[in-house]
Amino acid sequence: MAVDGTWTITFDTPAGEQQAELVLDTASGALTGELNGTPIEDGQLNGDEIKFVARITEPIKLKVKCGATVAGDTMTGKAKATLMSIAFTGTRAAD
Repeated sequence: MAVDGTWTITFDTPAGEQQAELVLDTASGALTGELNGTPIEDGQLNGDEIKFVARITEPIKLKVKCGATVAGDTMTGKAKATLMSIAFTGTRAAD
């Protein structure tokens, strides 16, 4: 399952929807990328499922574990921090 590309991610937060840019790359054989320009950590790709750790700085600083299922040019997942879990969706930008 190809996950490479630039994704627009929409987080469904208690403060309303928040958008972010997620860039994913598997060219090195591992899942790497950036969330809003900050490198993701511990990227994993297993079939149509991805997992990674992101460090969010806006609107507050959080380290979150993200997991999502990718289907074509869309993804659906959850970002989990210590006391909360936030749903998110994503759409891949056209090349």
